[in-house]
Amino acid sequence: KPDASPAASASSLAIDSMQLLSRAEAPTLASVKPPGNPRRNHFHIKPDDLAKLPVPQQPQELAQALAAMQLGSIDARKEVLKAKVLKDMVYVRGGSFMRGDFASLMGIEGVSRMTSKSDDKVVKEITLSDFWISKYKVTYAEFDVFTDAAGRPRTGTEFEGRRRHPPIPARAYWHEAKNYCQWLAQLTGLPIDLPTEAQWEYAARSRGQFFVIATDDGNVEYGRNVPYQSQSKVLSPFRELSNYPGGLFPANPLGLHDMSTNGVEWVNDWYAEDAYSTVASVNPQGPAAGTHKVVRSGGADSPLIGSTVHRYKRDPSISIKDDDGNMVPAKSVTMPALRCAVTPR
Repeated sequence: KPDASPAASASSLAIDSMQLLSRAEAPTLASVKPPGNPRRNHFHIKPDDLAKLPVPQQPQELAQALAAMQLGSIDARKEVLKAKVLKDMVYVRGGSFMRGDFASLMGIEGVSRMTSKSDDKVVKEITLSDFWISKYKVTYAEFDVFTDAAGRPRTGTEFEGRRRHPPIPARAYWHEAKNYCQWLAQLTGLPIDLPTEAQWEYAARSRGQFFVIATDDGNVEYGRNVPYQSQSKVLSPFRELSNYPGGLFPANPLGLHDMSTNGVEWVNDWYAEDAYSTVASVNPQGPAAGTHKVVRSGGADSPLIGSTVHRYKRDPSISIKDDDGNMVPAKSVTMPALRCAVTPR
């Protein structure tokens, strides 16, 4: 289990802001054991049962911070964002874990892809140092502070009110996602960046335990711990399973929200199919170069959800090929989401 406080790790850093971060209480992993075979209630819910579903609410503190972040001068908004970033960082005590699709080796049903794809099938022991990671995906309210402060156009504004709204996870090109996290580093004085792929998986699995789904108990219960399409009050104003306000549903045992839902997320690593077998076993950073970046997480619009072991690749370019093979600008709202991490140097 994690230490009672991350102060021991933070004290080795000569960064004033890290001292603020170290005051946050480290999460105590709940006594939740990964289920041998994750349980899923049926994706189709009867109207009577649907009416009985709870209406999840964004945590009040989160909602208030996001609202305050949209008001006042840019300096005031930056201070609200800084305070939120520090408060939302969840301490992750380092350790060793078996990275990769452990499910296929353990015979867990309905999780491993029935294809010849093998990029996550190499199960290898990886050791990580302590780090912190944000409990929420970055929202448009937060990302807008970054673009406004930098005097840059806001992303996705052509979809305002349709697929873009302050409390939902922001979508961004990979370079913009990385720029955002590194801008936070300047704002806070912390070594902030996108998480590595290994950090993301270790955190999603609550310090590398055999959780296939990053819900509060490792199971899927539509309407309680993942969204259901017809929960219009939850998904308003978009009514989409991949575009709803962050933090509505319970966190995983480590305290992280939406690690298996609400859209895929960028990580720092370049993608390579053989990365798991070739990269370092201690604090791996991924391949030195590539053409695609790794994305993790997923959406709630299929029975699979976003498993904690499956990995995907996305082109980080701002231009993509259309059906005719012509290069056209990629819409930022179709890009992955993001969350940032603090890695002590």
